[in-house]
This record gives sequence, C-alpha cells and structure tokens, in this order.
Amino acid sequence: MTQQSCAKDKYNFVLYIPEIIHQKFRVTDAGRVILDFKINPVKRLLGRLVNREPAATLELDELSSSVWLNMDGTRSILDIARMQSKKTGDDIDEAVRRIVQFMRYIVNRGWIKFKLAEHKPN
Repeated sequence: MTQQSCAKDKYNFVLYIPEIIHQKFRVTDAGRVILDFKINPVKRLLGRLVNREPAATLELDELSSSVWLNMDGTRSILDIARMQSKKTGDDIDEAVRRIVQFMRYIVNRGWIKFKLAEHKPN
C-alpha cells in the first residue's frame, strides 16, 4: 500500500472501526438488543405530572441488533457490512448504505465511537 493510498483510506468511512460506549444493554431470547438508559430526573417529574412512566429502554430491530452485536472493536464497518450482506442476501452496497446510516445515528447519540484501522506494513 502506498503512502498516498493510506492517506485516502484515512477518510474512507467504511474503514472505521466502531466501539461501543453505551455498555448498558441486554440481548433478548429472540436475539434483539435492548438498550437501557438512565432516566433524567426532570423527565421522571414530568412523567408523574401526566401519570406516565418515561421510557428507559430502546429495542433495536433484527438488523440493527445484529450490527450492534458484531461491533467488537476489531471489525470495521466494511467487515460488518460483508457479514450482513451474507446473512441477508443483499448487495454489499445496500448493506453498507444501511449500516452507515445506522452508525451515523448511534454515533450522534453518543452510544459508540470510531477509531481508524491501523495499516499493517507489507
């Protein structure tokens, strides 16, 4: 790999490696991931005013749960997309598009962070 191609890879989003920050999650018997959240005291108070308990969990669908469980800190987005593509039978481009959209959502929420893949010398 040349110096120039390494520099271009730095900006290739699918080569980023996602790491889970939000460690409060559980997996159901059906294989779905449920993220647990701490309830803000203000939301708790507002919930009492309207006689409702604020939501403290978020259940991911099958594809999102599969992506979440495959994020182990060593696999890049491209690796996860390849696994999803084989699992669902979709085209790799479609899998990448879906996963990138999901990754952008969860990184903006602060549930994951990214690191660059380290290039190994030949």
